[in-house]
Amino acid sequence: MVKGAAWKGSLMAQPENIVELEVDSLQPNPLQPRGNIQPDTLVELAESIREHGILEPLVVAKTPAGYQIIAGERRWRASKLAGLTKVSCLIKETSPQGMLEMAIVENVQRVDLNPLERAQAYQRLLEEFGLTTVEVAQRVGKSGPYISNTLRLLDLPDALKDGLLSNAIAEGHAKALLGLESVALMIQAYKQILKENLGVRAAEELVRRMKASAGIQPRQAREYVHTPEVEKIEKDLSSIYNCKVSLSKSSKSSRLLLILKDEEQLHKVYDKLMS
Repeated sequence: MVKGAAWKGSLMAQPENIVELEVDSLQPNPLQPRGNIQPDTLVELAESIREHGILEPLVVAKTPAGYQIIAGERRWRASKLAGLTKVSCLIKETSPQGMLEMAIVENVQRVDLNPLERAQAYQRLLEEFGLTTVEVAQRVGKSGPYISNTLRLLDLPDALKDGLLSNAIAEGHAKALLGLESVALMIQAYKQILKENLGVRAAEELVRRMKASAGIQPRQAREYVHTPEVEKIEKDLSSIYNCKVSLSKSSKSSRLLLILKDEEQLHKVYDKLMS
């Protein structure tokens, strides 16, 4: 991430500026939500680019560190593999948060991110930029419950995360297994799903039976809201503690996040809380 840079502009109403840029002058997006791109997945795309060229320009940000790719890293890497020296790019003036948001939206629309990468990207918007769950939902065009349920994937035990990443199970399987809450029960159900090659619906039924047997009460969905009352609380707390405040409130629970600049501010907030 470029730190301390004099970023200009925002995502709002920037003029489109499509230019040809040298392939070697571009840099990967340091905020790219996608994980590692495997070289062997680029071969087919490179062949298509050799035959038809790049059908859609890359989206890049002009930063103090140079041109960084917001959307189109796979096309960029495949272009290099295809031997292209220049690529068409749409230049945007944006911010670090804007780069992450645009990269998430681009990849979600193309269904390029796996579920865990999506969850991690949403978590970064919550923690690094202080957005609420509702604000994240608005940014990426999803519902609040969808964002909340996707974030829950980060609570999966490692074995199930590995299964999700390797496509041994689908996102629907993983979300059903989260209802068991107990790691031991999740692992037990996961093994049975693999052994019997159960589909998502069958997995949901298996989880229902296991929950009934274990006496686990059904989890009620939590709808996070951002009301005028919540906004007032955020504003008041922000004024008191002199920091960015994000409050996610539902009928079941509330989540308060304070975004602090440094260690000194942390100690100041701590002193006020303890006084």
